[in-house]
Amino acid sequence: MIYSSNQRFDRNAFLGLIFVGLAGLSRAAQADAAVVEVTAKLVEIPSKMPPDDLYDYAYVMRYEIPGAPPDKAALLVAHYKPLVARSKITGKMKAHASGKLRSFNAGDLHKLKLSADLKSIWKGALVDEYAATDRKSIRYWCLQVDPA
Repeated sequence: MIYSSNQRFDRNAFLGLIFVGLAGLSRAAQADAAVVEVTAKLVEIPSKMPPDDLYDYAYVMRYEIPGAPPDKAALLVAHYKPLVARSKITGKMKAHASGKLRSFNAGDLHKLKLSADLKSIWKGALVDEYAATDRKSIRYWCLQVDPA
């Protein structure tokens, strides 16, 4: 059978489009995999949080996952303006900080939806009392927090 150059181009273009489509699906699957849902206990709010009227900020708190091995139990989680009830967050941050939680209290159990991609979500001020003693642990961004 004789193939013209147009038929070869069409077949090659088709195969190329399939390859690009599969690569796009792979990236979408990785983005979904970056979001983690966990129930954890808020064990430490390290210091007094700044007033919300001064500036936009995110505040890092320490959580522990009940029943997890000790080396995997601790989480450092950044919350956008934690003095504001999650349902009262407005503007562009509403898509990145939501939930039903009204206030943060040490000892409470929370259902968290977390992203390990804090730096791409939040570029503003980060109040992180743990930075001086723990630079290696991942800081998670809390996308959603609800009472457990």
